[in-house]
Amino acid sequence: MAVGLMGGSFNPAHEGHRHVAELAFRRLGLDEVWWLVSPQNPLKPAAGMAAFEDRLESARRAARHPRIRARDIEARLGTRFTADTLVALRRRCPTMRFVWIMGADNLAGFHRWDRWSLIFHACAVAVFDRPSYSLGALASRAAHRFARFRVPSRASRTLARRRPPAWVFLHTRRHPASATRIREAARNGS
Repeated sequence: MAVGLMGGSFNPAHEGHRHVAELAFRRLGLDEVWWLVSPQNPLKPAAGMAAFEDRLESARRAARHPRIRARDIEARLGTRFTADTLVALRRRCPTMRFVWIMGADNLAGFHRWDRWSLIFHACAVAVFDRPSYSLGALASRAAHRFARFRVPSRASRTLARRRPPAWVFLHTRRHPASATRIREAARNGS
C-alpha cells in the first residue's frame, strides 16, 4: 500500500490541506493520505497553538474523504521530529511505501529540520507548489543536495515505488487557504 504522509500543526486544518491530499491521490497514485497532526512543531512557537485534541478534531472534520485519515501517530509514538516518526513508521509498517508530502514553503527551509537529509533517505518526498515559494524552494539547500534524485513530474505516479532518495516537485493548481489567515480572521471576529 502506498501512503502519503502530511505532517503539520493543522492549526486549524482547512480546505487547502484537503486540496493537496486530493492532488496527491491523482498525481502520486496513493492509496491513502495520513495527516500526522503534530503535538508541537519544534520550529513553531507554542503561543497561539490550539490544544492538540482540538487540532486533531479539526483535521478529522476537514478531511471529509474516505482515504484521508487524521492521525495522532506522533503523540502515540512520543516522537517530536519527522525523522524519528518516519524511522518508527518504517519499522512498524515494513510493507507500506510512504511518501512525505509537503509544500514548497517547507522545502525552502527544510535544512532547519532535525536530520533533514535522513528524511530524504527514509522515504520518497513530494513537494507541492505554493504561491511565492517555488523559486526559493528549488534554490534551497535540500533541493541542491538531492538534485540528482529529482524525478520528473511526468513520472510522479512512480514515486512511491522508487527507492529513496527520490523526490518530485509538482506545479499544480494552488489553493488560497491559509491557517494563519483563518486564525487572524477568527481573532478579528470575521
